[in-house]
Amino acid sequence: MSIFEYDKEEEEQKLQATYEKIGEKRGEKQGELKKAKSIAISLAQEGEPVERIARTLGETEKTIKEWLAETH
Repeated sequence: MSIFEYDKEEEEQKLQATYEKIGEKRGEKQGELKKAKSIAISLAQEGEPVERIARTLGETEKTIKEWLAETH
């Protein structure tokens, strides 16, 4: 086979590896978001103000309020 010939199996393996990496990244991001929400809820239950929670987690106050509203 010359270097110009298409290797379908090799290309499929490359695509599969790419899709797996994308899936891993999505999973990591979802896990980070879940943890941040959990921390926000815990801090709010301890009486921390939304402004401080947002600053601590690097999120907006609006986002924190939305997360807290989801728990009620």
